[in-house]
Amino acid sequence: MAEFYTVVVNRTDPAFLSQETRNYGLSLQFNDAHMAYCIIDYRLNKYILLHEFRRNDFIPKAKPGFKLSFEDFMRSVLNANPWLKNPFKTVRIAYEGKKSTLIPGPLFDAQEAEIFMKLNFQLQADEHVLADHLQQFDNYNIYSIPRSLEDSVKKLFPSARISSLSTILLQTVWMNFRTRINANRIFLHIKEKSFDICIYDGKLIKYFNTFTWMVAEDVVYFLVFVLEQLGMNPEQASVVLLGNIDRGSNLFELIYRYVKNMEFGRRNETFKYSPVFDIVAPQSYYPLLNFNSCGS
Repeated sequence: MAEFYTVVVNRTDPAFLSQETRNYGLSLQFNDAHMAYCIIDYRLNKYILLHEFRRNDFIPKAKPGFKLSFEDFMRSVLNANPWLKNPFKTVRIAYEGKKSTLIPGPLFDAQEAEIFMKLNFQLQADEHVLADHLQQFDNYNIYSIPRSLEDSVKKLFPSARISSLSTILLQTVWMNFRTRINANRIFLHIKEKSFDICIYDGKLIKYFNTFTWMVAEDVVYFLVFVLEQLGMNPEQASVVLLGNIDRGSNLFELIYRYVKNMEFGRRNETFKYSPVFDIVAPQSYYPLLNFNSCGS
């Protein structure tokens, strides 16, 4: 049912054909409140579709006592887009969570992954702890996902492996910027209610963390705090902006008061993009539109 969700982005190339999904790659990211996915036509190496849906908290026609579940939300999106149930050449799925921690490869033990997580976060009873291997850095990204969300996604896409969105971000940023990463290269990835700070030092991840934000001042506070704690002068720092941030926005203007050297991320030139993507900012949906460039 359409009232279960709100369409945020709907960009579809006229050449998209639902019966051709075996030639397409589906990349999807989700959390408990939203889902976004894109389609690449492997024959053309070209992105041809980008959709995003936000789960509705208020359902006007719902029965008294009705509570919308995440699975209801996802099924309603799939029912409106039944071709999503077709077979694809590849299906890649990433969970956008707020709890993750990096462990060096030599110290990682899969049997102790939950212990590592509990050292940093309070886990709920229904959270499942998983780990992704970041081969470029020989680190493991340990993260948690509610089992209800994980089970719902696996029911709908049983053949797909779930990764952490932060894993995709860390891998693809380094792959796309590695020739320009020297010491203390900073990336700020803005999402709807959270943001990531990634700092690289050559081939090493020097710092990574995810913060919650409500107002622009929250982003500035944590960014400046992190830089100062690492002994970096915000006025001399070089920051690449990714995600939901545009030049001229209140968030951009506020960050610019403290960080003068900023640039926006660019699209990965390895791929082609349909003209319907022209109105989508190049820094937007960065991990999602780069998912196909990493091995996760």
